[in-house]
Amino acid sequence: MAFQALVREVQAHLQEVLDDPSKGLNEKLLESVDGQVTGPSSASPSSYSKANFSQETILESDRDALLNKLSGLLPTLQQDPTPVTNLINRLISPQRYTFSRVLSINPPVDFLAGLTAPSPPINLTTLYLLEKAKFRPSDIGIVAGKADVVGVLVKLWLCAQDTAVAGRAHDVILGLLLPEAMVQGSIGLVEGGLMWRRLLRDKDIYGSIFSICSLSTAGQDRQPSKRDKTVAQARLLDMLLRIDSEPVRTSQIPEIEWQYGVSDGGLLHFAAIHMVDYKDDVLMHVNLLEFYTMYLSTKYKTIPLNPITNDAKASTLALEFLRKHGLHDRSLSYFFYPDDKDPVDLTFLYGRSANYLGTWCSVYPKDFLGHPTMVKATLNRLMSALQIVTTGQWAQGRAPKDDFHVLASLPRMTLLPRGQAPSPLVFVPARPANEDAFKTLAYVFNGNQDTISEMAGQENAAARALYYFYMANSPNFWRDVVSAAETVAIKGTAMAALSVMAAVITAHWAPLPNTSNSNSPFALPTEGEVANKCGAPSLPASGIEAIMTEPAISVVVPYLIKPAQTFSNLVGGGRGDVDSAAYKVAVAKHDTLIHLYEMLKRWVGNHPEAQEMLATVGRRVAQGPMGGSSEIGGRIGTMEL
Repeated sequence: MAFQALVREVQAHLQEVLDDPSKGLNEKLLESVDGQVTGPSSASPSSYSKANFSQETILESDRDALLNKLSGLLPTLQQDPTPVTNLINRLISPQRYTFSRVLSINPPVDFLAGLTAPSPPINLTTLYLLEKAKFRPSDIGIVAGKADVVGVLVKLWLCAQDTAVAGRAHDVILGLLLPEAMVQGSIGLVEGGLMWRRLLRDKDIYGSIFSICSLSTAGQDRQPSKRDKTVAQARLLDMLLRIDSEPVRTSQIPEIEWQYGVSDGGLLHFAAIHMVDYKDDVLMHVNLLEFYTMYLSTKYKTIPLNPITNDAKASTLALEFLRKHGLHDRSLSYFFYPDDKDPVDLTFLYGRSANYLGTWCSVYPKDFLGHPTMVKATLNRLMSALQIVTTGQWAQGRAPKDDFHVLASLPRMTLLPRGQAPSPLVFVPARPANEDAFKTLAYVFNGNQDTISEMAGQENAAARALYYFYMANSPNFWRDVVSAAETVAIKGTAMAALSVMAAVITAHWAPLPNTSNSNSPFALPTEGEVANKCGAPSLPASGIEAIMTEPAISVVVPYLIKPAQTFSNLVGGGRGDVDSAAYKVAVAKHDTLIHLYEMLKRWVGNHPEAQEMLATVGRRVAQGPMGGSSEIGGRIGTMEL
């Protein structure tokens, strides 16, 4: 059937249903035109298949006529509206279909009825129509002028039982706020941004956010249940991460804020400090800790320069807010003082607290280093946590992952041994082989890849020192790593062992200082001090040089050059999951070999004696992951536990 004729047939069918609402929709007919209308969505053009480009282009007059029919049909429809809403969504999907055209649909779109309808498909389509306004400031102003619509939109975002509807309402609100934020800037948002003013200066709407999310109103008329309020709380916290700016940090309507316990501040203070009953609701406490962690990571909002000293604070508005209100210390307490906490709560909160600490260390390393007592407490806590892990637990793959996360997040200079105090890194074993232990060592040894970071040089020098200190403490380190890599039946551990090799081969190391800076509690050791402690006259300067010297060269390089293991000599061929694991390990091994080859090419210029090794490695690289394995035969590596 010709496309235009199909459009005419659909129009006629819609008119029949309009005239007789009891008449059933011809879903196949609507789906046929839906599937042939072009117009990739502006929000996600790539989501449409290439087949769409061969579909028919509907005439704009027909598009408008169909939308008029569909708009008139929805209010009277007595059956599942999904075929109708799907076609509407398709017809309005091109970005060129503007909000002005949405407003020209006849009969006019009843946004209020669409948002309050007890039908998720209708809610979603209405939200899709509203979202068209985000592309033009004038259209955002039109939506902001509809107080009743914005009020229902807010309630839909916070209270909708259908998560798809709530998520779309969130996206619509965000889409209407952010363009104004980009134009107005943070300070002038409430005065210049019409949507911001509607949300934060309209007493009914602003008050509804507080009343819906506050547990103090639970049980009152037209209020969500306590469970639904906690869902609304989570949605508000998620939104605040995206719209964090001056308006949500400052008071907007004091009489409303005071009513909910906020005496100094705005929506952020309510949500972060007063809203959640964290003492009696551990799951919301988890949500709150995750919010603090994500909020803490917004480093781009840096505290302005001190006008007197002209020094920039190594902090942000987020960190200052959390610290000022005691939220920073409270978030850390579950990591530092686990014995003081309820064991059930600790099960949920210890990892979140560790993640918060890790974020503080990695995002604000200078601020963390500025609290030496906290640094010492962190190191002591890590050593306590790592020392109690038994050999059997390491062998069974049970590792303190949360503590590893903190360890890997610390500035590397804090991990260096000081006086009689060992580095917590010595309690991370290479044997028994443990996947998480290898991943942690790989991350620490590789160094800081962020070359822009002002601490990158110190971090990379510390990474080098830590590697040599670890080697001095574990002389069989590389043999243990290679043994784990050969145990291909335990794929995760084998892959992690290979990551250790790759990390050292490609390490971002820097030289240590020649003289000591004893004024700093976290000063780097000198080159001579590290060499003396390691019992060597000098130490290789780079990762590739470390690999090309003993003990690594006699263990790591032969392993990487050796053909990959297979299971072809097993009865029945050894095919299946294990063989798949063997292939994946072989690919990872080959990738590591490529790293070795690339680094050797750079290194060999100053070390011509390595030309033969470079040629050997190059030949093995050319053979591919499984090259030469058929001649060697396979074997299953076993691990001595």
